Amino acid sequence: MLTGSYRKRLDADLTRWVGAGYLETQAADAIRRDVAREDGGFRLPALLGLFGGLLIAASVAAFVAANWEAIPRLTKLGLIVAGIAATFALAWRLQKSGSSGGAEAASTCGVLIYGAGLALVGQMYHLPQDWPGGALLLALGALVAGLLMRSNGALAIAFVAIVAWSGGRWSEAEAGPHPGFLVLYLPALWIALSRQNRLVHHLAVLAAAFWLGTLPGYWYFGSFNYGLLAYGLAVSAAFVAMGALALDRGQPALLTACLPWGLMGFVVALNVELFRILEAAESQAGRAFPLVFQAYAVAALLVLLLAAVARERRFAWPLAAGLACALLVPAVFWSGVAAGIVGKVAVASLILLSAMALVVAGGAGGVRRLLLAGSLLFGVAILVLLWRTIGTLLDQSLFFLVAGVVLIAVAAGARRLFARLNPPPAREAM
Repeated sequence: MLTGSYRKRLDADLTRWVGAGYLETQAADAIRRDVAREDGGFRLPALLGLFGGLLIAASVAAFVAANWEAIPRLTKLGLIVAGIAATFALAWRLQKSGSSGGAEAASTCGVLIYGAGLALVGQMYHLPQDWPGGALLLALGALVAGLLMRSNGALAIAFVAIVAWSGGRWSEAEAGPHPGFLVLYLPALWIALSRQNRLVHHLAVLAAAFWLGTLPGYWYFGSFNYGLLAYGLAVSAAFVAMGALALDRGQPALLTACLPWGLMGFVVALNVELFRILEAAESQAGRAFPLVFQAYAVAALLVLLLAAVARERRFAWPLAAGLACALLVPAVFWSGVAAGIVGKVAVASLILLSAMALVVAGGAGGVRRLLLAGSLLFGVAILVLLWRTIGTLLDQSLFFLVAGVVLIAVAAGARRLFARLNPPPAREAM
């Protein structure tokens, strides 16, 4: 489904192209009509039908709850099974009649009834309290419904249930990562790769980020150390590189969802590193565990791949340079120079360079998320530097002066470079 920001930008571009004589008015109108048809994924009747189905299900649930104690146990179980069967039968019929939106609504309601039924069966038969086990059963049912009914809603529920199940088992064990996560996640990911639903894409990426976050082990979170911060920065950089490469190459669409979440973790991690270097008690050499180096190896490989195979080099090279600068920040701590003025200047410079590289990449590639992330990183970094000075105020003033002069010089060079790469179109002879 197309976003409103894309439609507005396309409409503005079409108006400008028509005014410049690059496009005929009829062609622009045809493009607008085609986009409007493609945007038909937002179907108001289907959405209203989904809400109506949920209200009816809530009504039935309230009626059953009001008479729950008076209903025999087998009747309760029959009502649950009948509700699931009725909703999926309706979904199948709507799918056959060509109403994909209605089928989506019905199958999603069926999965929700199935989840509620699991809880009620456990209550009726006094089964041992094991909510991760219930989440596993819900994930299995939702995954089957997502595959057979091609339901994006069921697939979204499956991702949430998989994370709940794996998180519960990981917390109970208080040990390393939960390998069972991959048993259900990989089939769900395989199904999601063929879907065009952005909610499913984002949930798939978030589920992967959750599991990667559990890889260091429960004990690392119990006694937090800054090795986790370096690990999170490497994972975020890898997500940004994957998302940017998928965006540049045009597929798969699911991997493009890695870009916004990677940028979010990237900005947070770098600003924490900057705050850390400026705090006397926290600017220590630090340490890294083996998983950090493994994450760094993967991130470095993806960054190199982005720079090597991307089609739009003006977008990929600045982004790869920014990611490389960011990955050098934890190395300053590991080198042992973090406590001195050299380490503070190095970290602040690397973070500002990384922010500028994101802005350049976003501007050259027309990727607004990169522009926003780079601007946010730069703005917050400046605020942190004003709050916690590098050495004396004179040192701080000198740092800002040098950084400003360098930035202006880079801007002037970039302007000349872009003018050379994008010469104005030659006017036709009259």
